[in-house]
This record gives sequence, C-alpha cells and structure tokens, in this order.
Amino acid sequence: MPSELRRLADNLVRGAFMELYLTPKPGLVDLNDAGSHHDLSISRMEASLAVVSGYLRRLADSLTRGEELSAQVRLGVEAEQAMLERAGTNCHKGYIFLSGLLLTAAARSHRAGEAALSEAVADIAARLFDAPGQGDSNGSRACDSYGARGIRGEALDGLPALFREALPAFRRELAEGNRGSAVYAMLGRLMATVEDTTALHRCGREGLTTVKADGRTLQLMVEQRDDFMSFLSQRNEHYMSRNLTMGGVADLLALSFAWLSHTGELEPTPQ
Repeated sequence: MPSELRRLADNLVRGAFMELYLTPKPGLVDLNDAGSHHDLSISRMEASLAVVSGYLRRLADSLTRGEELSAQVRLGVEAEQAMLERAGTNCHKGYIFLSGLLLTAAARSHRAGEAALSEAVADIAARLFDAPGQGDSNGSRACDSYGARGIRGEALDGLPALFREALPAFRRELAEGNRGSAVYAMLGRLMATVEDTTALHRCGREGLTTVKADGRTLQLMVEQRDDFMSFLSQRNEHYMSRNLTMGGVADLLALSFAWLSHTGELEPTPQ
C-alpha cells in the first residue's frame, strides 16, 4: 500500500502536467497562450505544480503513517499557502483539494474498484464539508448565487464527473481505436456536464451555457472525425474576448489524466 499510494501521488502530478500541456483548450493556459488568465503563464503554472508535487508526496507519507484526517487537511492548507508564496497565484487550489481527496480516499477505501473509490471519496468529503470554515471562495460564492453544485457537490457525490462522465468517454473512444482523439472526447464530456463555477463567476449563466454547448459540439466533432482542433482554437479566441474560462473542467481533466495514467490506460497497447 505505501508504494501504491506514492505511485498514485506521482500520477496525480503527472495528470496535472498533462492537462497543462494539452493544447488547445479554450480559455485555459496551454502551450499556445494563457487563455483568459492574464496573470498566468506556463512557467507560473509549472511553479505551482512543483508545490502540488511536494504536497502530494507529503500527503502519501501521512496516509501511510495512518495519521488522522485533520493532519491531511493541514497539509492541504499549507500547500495552498506555499503555492501563493512561490507562484503568486491560487491556480491549483481546486486541484490540491481534488487530488488530495482522491489520494486520501484510495488510502481509506477497503474495497477494490472505481465504485468503491467513489464511495470513499463521498464519505471523506462529507466529513470535510461538515467542518466549520468551508465555503469562502469565488466558486462557493458562485454556487450560492446560481444554485450550482460546484466542487462541493462533485466531491459529496463521489466525483461523478470523473467516474461516470470523463472515464467512460475516454474508454468509448479508445475502444473504437482512436487513442489520439480519446482525450478530446473526455474534454468535451467534461465541458458538457460540469457545473463550472469559474465560468459562472466570470460570465454568469451565459458563460456556463457557452462552455456546455461547446462541450457538446466538441463531442460530436470527435465522433464525426471533424476538425475539432481548429474549433477549439477558434473558441479560445472567443473565450479570451469574453474573459471566460473553465477552471473546474481543467481540474477534473487533470484528475482524469491522473487516474488513466495510474491504471495504465494512457500507455499504447502492445502490438
């Protein structure tokens, strides 16, 4: 179990880097530009992920030692503070929470399989959100204003965007023999289904509607083998013009990359 937790921690870091480097992504930092994030860059995101990497390794060690959940929460808070000090941004705050939640659930799940892991995620999230001091963020305020589920609802439901939406979308496309487009099928599905509170905070209901509609279009274009790369580049220009982005989608995409890396599904099938 200790080596397995450390391996998952490493894959959670790898997944975040894969999300960062996936290009193009509307409104998000990638290898082409900073999207709708005027204060971010690839180098700043990489500096932030260096903090995430150290945090996840310390978290894996804490879980291996059998420490209480409060110790793991403290590590997350320390990571958020370190991220602000080193990178000058809170760009991976959501991912610190989600990746830490998944790693903690993996350590505390008593049964194998994704369904059991999802249940463990929901159980731990219920304990976390029952504690005082939750809800002070742009995302939580967007949830309050628009009645959205946000990261809280996603966690309490056991990460359905990961287990019921993103992973099946990737696996369906992969089963058709289309490895190269499978990650975009996954991106499209997340855009179409996630109640992204960053989009709500930036552009209200209209912004979220745009993201979801573009996700459905991306899914269809992937299925029809259309030029979805040009579509994504064009939409990026539109998102930048409106200051629209989708941080929740990005965090869940990174988590999806991480889990697929951990299961070995991102590796080419031997001929």
